[in-house]
Amino acid sequence: MTSSTSIIAQLFCSRRIWVSIMASLGLGILYAMRACLSVAIVKMTNKISTNNDTECGNHVTTNRSGEFDWDENLQSNVLSAFFYGYAFFQIPGGLLADKIGGKNTIFIATLGSSILCLVTPISAHINVYFLIFIRIVEGSIEAPFYPGACVVLNEWCTSFERTAFVSIGLSGAYLGTIISQPITGYLSSLQFNGGWPLPFYLFGTLGILWSIAWLCLVTENPQNNNFVSEKEKILLRKNFDINKTKSSIPWLKMLTHFPLYASIAGIVGISLIFYLVLNMLPTYLSEVLGTEITSNGFLNALPFVMMYLGLISAGILTDLCIKMFNSARTVRIAFFLIGAIGSSLLINFIEMTGCHAFSVVLLISFSLFFIGTSFAQIGPNLIELYPLYSGIAYGIMNTVSNIQGIFSPYFVDIFTNGHIHSRRYWQYMFTCGSIILIISGLLFALLLRVVPPEWVFENKENDKVVGS
Repeated sequence: MTSSTSIIAQLFCSRRIWVSIMASLGLGILYAMRACLSVAIVKMTNKISTNNDTECGNHVTTNRSGEFDWDENLQSNVLSAFFYGYAFFQIPGGLLADKIGGKNTIFIATLGSSILCLVTPISAHINVYFLIFIRIVEGSIEAPFYPGACVVLNEWCTSFERTAFVSIGLSGAYLGTIISQPITGYLSSLQFNGGWPLPFYLFGTLGILWSIAWLCLVTENPQNNNFVSEKEKILLRKNFDINKTKSSIPWLKMLTHFPLYASIAGIVGISLIFYLVLNMLPTYLSEVLGTEITSNGFLNALPFVMMYLGLISAGILTDLCIKMFNSARTVRIAFFLIGAIGSSLLINFIEMTGCHAFSVVLLISFSLFFIGTSFAQIGPNLIELYPLYSGIAYGIMNTVSNIQGIFSPYFVDIFTNGHIHSRRYWQYMFTCGSIILIISGLLFALLLRVVPPEWVFENKENDKVVGS
């Protein structure tokens, strides 16, 4: 155990951890730019309606005097537009990351997305369909960030700290959502400049500043970084030597390699739950439970605090368990199934909480904690399987993941079926999502492998992975 904890301690005392932290901050800003619309749209739209569903014991009247008269279908189109570009540019983003390197790919993705975030309010005032177009383009430009992050993180970590290192780097997505929800809720309630445009200006500006810092402070690999000690460079040199040998992408071999579909199957269930909460929790709190937008933002943030904690803690514990039990495959399966089962059970208890908003959010929060436990296994597994092609592998997986972001608003429309104020109809949707998550977990366990196939290495060298 001492040896295991010392590995984690060395990681947190190293220079390389700052690369992971920087990636996390950048991803956090991107997610803040992405997620703020799901809260701001409640303030942006003009709506007068009455909740005649007596399940909550009273009649909730919604009277919003926003600037835009968009019906629920049009709002769904606005919210899902980002994912049309984001989903279908994941694979090109992976190709770009493997071609020009993760550092430059991340810089382009963040700077471009930040500029488009700044012009979002102007786009909305011009025309709703122009806003939809801008969101599609923003999603397209942001798409390469995740594949680029996988390429950079792969260069900077060892196999014994991979899960913790990658989890920290990718946890920024939830950190950004945590920050953006209450800030957007607060800023949108202000009278200055209409309120709702303010979060777009704030997060867009932060994105530009971070892009400059990333370009100046981070290098593609540790060998070119003057602030990294020679001892640390030697520790990470194996990554550098292997990654120089990559050749053209073996598309057929990769797409017919069944372990790739372990991550794809796993992310289907994870993403379905995540995007339902990300895009639709504000609507649920507002339309079903009658919670005001000012408190909406804080309640919306709590589930992502828990997912952030779940991802980080599972990342660290996974590496410790792999070292202790010497079987990466068994440990990853165990953590994923614990997360999937735990999340599914909690989601199915939502209807039992009645109309208590805090109880609902608390259940969803612990559900996302377990989702974070499962998600911690996905990225590291792709890196250990395809060390030379981690960018494109993550791009393939993330394409499937984010297609669900497109359809999650419509998923709600289908299940609520005109009864958007009814808890019962929402519970049908949550139950269906939990069943899909369990099936995803079983497929992940069946297909998972952790040792890269021989064809990954052009020079036939084998990457050293603990356990099988």
